Amino acid sequence: MITLKKLTSLLLAILMLCGIAVSAGSLSTVGTPPSPPYPLRDKGDIEQKRGVYYEIFVRSFADSDGDGVGDFNGVTAKLDYLKDLGVEGIWLMPINESNSYHGYDVTDYYAVNSDYGTEADFKKMLDEAEKRGIKVIMDFVINHTSSQHPWFTASRNVNSPYRDYYTWVSQSDPDYDPSDTSAWGSRVWQRSGSYYYYGMFSSGMPDLNYENPKVREEVIAAAKKWLEFGVDGFRLDAAMHVYGDNEYKHLTESQTFKNLEWWNEFAIACEEVNPDVYLVGEAWQGSEALAEYAQPFDTKFDFAFQENLTDAVQRESANVNNSQSLAEFLQNVQEQHYAAANSKYLDGVFGSNHDQNRIMSVAKNEQQAKMIASIYLTLDGNPYIYYGEEIGMKGVKPDERIREPFKWTADGSGMDTDWQNASSNRNTVPLSEQINDPGSMYSFYKELIAVRQNSTALTYGKFEAVDTGRKAVMGYTRTSEDESVLVLHNFSGSSITIELAAANGAEILMSDSGKSTVSGSSVTLDGYSSLILKTSDEPLKLGDATGDGKINLQDALEMQKHMASMLVLKGKFFTAADVNKNGKVELVDVLSVQKYLAGVTAEVE
Repeated sequence: MITLKKLTSLLLAILMLCGIAVSAGSLSTVGTPPSPPYPLRDKGDIEQKRGVYYEIFVRSFADSDGDGVGDFNGVTAKLDYLKDLGVEGIWLMPINESNSYHGYDVTDYYAVNSDYGTEADFKKMLDEAEKRGIKVIMDFVINHTSSQHPWFTASRNVNSPYRDYYTWVSQSDPDYDPSDTSAWGSRVWQRSGSYYYYGMFSSGMPDLNYENPKVREEVIAAAKKWLEFGVDGFRLDAAMHVYGDNEYKHLTESQTFKNLEWWNEFAIACEEVNPDVYLVGEAWQGSEALAEYAQPFDTKFDFAFQENLTDAVQRESANVNNSQSLAEFLQNVQEQHYAAANSKYLDGVFGSNHDQNRIMSVAKNEQQAKMIASIYLTLDGNPYIYYGEEIGMKGVKPDERIREPFKWTADGSGMDTDWQNASSNRNTVPLSEQINDPGSMYSFYKELIAVRQNSTALTYGKFEAVDTGRKAVMGYTRTSEDESVLVLHNFSGSSITIELAAANGAEILMSDSGKSTVSGSSVTLDGYSSLILKTSDEPLKLGDATGDGKINLQDALEMQKHMASMLVLKGKFFTAADVNKNGKVELVDVLSVQKYLAGVTAEVE
């Protein structure tokens, strides 16, 4: 039987796919902005870019030659471990030549960091990852270079052809103001003799000048080299700062406009080498969605949600504020992202990374840390696991302390690195002791990843917030064509019982504490726990409004009839398939819906 709620959800999903948004008070087009005066990238098949990703700091991961520093061969040796964990993609922190330990100040975009091995070693790593079905993206730090990069050292000479590779000004230049700062208050103009250069992050990281076509050509050439070499894509650092705060006051276009123009140019160039290149952008400004950056990137890290998640966990409340739950906040942010990217987008969800305190140091205890993992690993998009989170590594800033060596063994015999001491993780149980312990953090992560990958709903399903009726309980559904999953998280340390009709008859896929229970529509959640339920409400196949297992013209007409009866605004009918917005439902509208469905469904009559 087709329930009204089920049919409504199906229709709303199709509305979004067809570029129509529904709100409580109106039914209107999403409001796609006019096409900008520059070409937009294609993005290829976004569904082929899904996967569970794992962030690796090569220096700290695995040491193959005993020099204390992690290397490419060490990563290669651990690929089977990552495959067994369930990892489908790797993000390598900077691997280009650099004089710093972290690599976020590059000295040569065309070379690999000699501390990590040779190009041949890197190529072998890429080839072995491909054999295992693991994709590899590399950090590409192109907002700025090192102050020791040959381009910059040459640019100090006012007559050098590299002078305009960077933004140099004199005190009389109208773009210069000594009081100019970045969004976080850092001084952006760095003095060198009688001139100043733009360096948003520090004097050691001068920003490249993207108003210079030669800089664009150089960066694109370097990117194409690594794509041809075999990497599957890039994580683009500081994506919203390529045109930095107070850098180009003389330009008439906005900073955001210029950034998006560049990233589309870059992406189109990358797609010339690999039409399915995977590009991940870092755009971060507190809890702002920054949805416009979802358009040029396949994935944008969802810092807005992650920051609110961390705050909510520490407050033991599943609400962002008195009027909005965390799940509602996430749904709103993701809808903004999908609208900006015309639905060709995969949200980048995570619990921590190389710039943030580790989960086990944020959480009150191990159970709360498991709950955080249960949240980001059951959300829509591509989840990113920071290396070592799966064994419960700890770390609080400064940065070196959150980038400590992975703890493979207690005695350091398992390719453990020792380039710095692991003072934050002296008491962390090494992987060698966790791997065969069913109660370990490692076993928990492995099971959770497997639950996600074995569920079409958790892998592909639409996210929808659920009102649990309790401020301490976060709830949402993930719904695909053939499965519906209800996910619940208790942010408090006390047991809570709630009533949810969707839980009636549900099957428990995973309970992280093992103590949460379901009885009819009554759900009891253990403190700091998560519960993943496969509900008995079988989702409809996309577009199968009549429930006959097929998709045909009658289904589209049935949807029109339903929406006409459900949405009456100010005495006027607004219907689902008024695609061309002429106020009438005509055959052309129905055919537009069917044309879309024909492109995304396997069987259409």
